[in-house]
Amino acid sequence: MKIGLQLQQQRILHNMSQNDLAEKLHISRQSISKWENGGSLPSFNNVVAISDLFDISLDELIRGDEELMDKFKDDGKIRLNHVETIIFGGIGLGIIGLFLLKQFNVTNDAINIGMSILEIVSLMGLLMNIKWKYINRSLNKKAVFFGIILLALFVIDFLIGIWLGFKGQ
Repeated sequence: MKIGLQLQQQRILHNMSQNDLAEKLHISRQSISKWENGGSLPSFNNVVAISDLFDISLDELIRGDEELMDKFKDDGKIRLNHVETIIFGGIGLGIIGLFLLKQFNVTNDAINIGMSILEIVSLMGLLMNIKWKYINRSLNKKAVFFGIILLALFVIDFLIGIWLGFKGQ
């Protein structure tokens, strides 16, 4: 049985609308509709979440849907989640960027000014695009503690930079 039909049957069996299911999976109703109509396939994470939500095995959920099973086959590619992509991409881009800046003999003052502007713009972009209600649910007391320490360190560094800027004038 195709996963779309299985999903629709399970949703109806559990007296859920497409909107109800979409809210529980933190996705759009249109995604549920596309899955049920065969327009697209859910990601592996969503398949696992659906399995957990309806308390059915992954085998029951995807058995018979060859297209979906093929999608989940290990093709030897390394797949990173969003956080891993940010970490590895940021470190890699930082190393390459520093190398290029030094190759073109960009002054430290120009690097500092450019970095400050890019940091502010990037931070604003990140903060504006985070789904805060989901992050807030995942934070425990230790994460909040370390978040406070990290933010305090950034504030101290920022204020020292301003202080030294005024003293240097």
